[in-house]
Amino acid sequence: MFFRRCLSCLGALLLAAPVSLFAQTTVSPAESEAQKCEDRIASVRREVLGKYDDALGELQLTLQKTADLEGALAVRAERQRVKAEQSLSEKDYAAEPKALRVVQLQMVTKMRELIAQLVQETLPRLIEFKRTLTVSGKLDEAVSVRAAIERLQNDHVPVVRADPGAVVGAEALLLAFAGDRARADKTYKGQKITVRGILGGYRQDPADTKSFHFYLTGSSGSGWVQCAFSATEFRFREEKGSFGATTFVITNKDGDASGRWQKGQTVEVRGTCTGLDEVVRLDRCEMPK
Repeated sequence: MFFRRCLSCLGALLLAAPVSLFAQTTVSPAESEAQKCEDRIASVRREVLGKYDDALGELQLTLQKTADLEGALAVRAERQRVKAEQSLSEKDYAAEPKALRVVQLQMVTKMRELIAQLVQETLPRLIEFKRTLTVSGKLDEAVSVRAAIERLQNDHVPVVRADPGAVVGAEALLLAFAGDRARADKTYKGQKITVRGILGGYRQDPADTKSFHFYLTGSSGSGWVQCAFSATEFRFREEKGSFGATTFVITNKDGDASGRWQKGQTVEVRGTCTGLDEVVRLDRCEMPK
């Protein structure tokens, strides 16, 4: 009898519990995806720190054998710090011994590369979630996904201004602007870069007869990089080939051949990135030398 009363009371409590109590346990697919990435990043950190400790142990033994007391003590102190803090970044770099600093640089670089790779693998899925939610009118949920994208990148991938003349894949450029436009602006806007992508089309600028646009995309075909060439600097013509194939012939103002492109071909264009405006734009374009 007592057992039945307990069950009855428990059932009543569950029925009376607010819905929000159970809703709190619901995790969206996007949140789950972001959390998987965070878990994998934590695993990479542990793995690299484990290898770092092994390297420090070997270095300490080497310094001890060469009777370098100060160096051995510095390495031992670093091993103790890592064990206590479980972290490694630029602020931990040692001035001496130089061998310790070399190991630290190697490990931080490796950790960053692996983490950046994990984030880049996750971004396309999160961006697709954000796009789908936006199209379906679930704007608040889309904002949450955008925040997850920003958090992943800001916490784990430092903003690095693109080097002038750097070669950037169209896919990477499009993903950067689709994921976090403000961050992409800091990285690419105003920079002269070379974009490598698949040629998808070509047309004269409808608003300016002195400008021609080539359109590059990435392997996924999700978006375009518009490359604007000046008709005063370059000449363009189409050559019809067999089976309807069209070749775009590009020459400079002196008539020298600069390129022969076909749709679907992977090409490189050098220009100044001006950001995202429906498409990612590259102005004052030229052929890479």
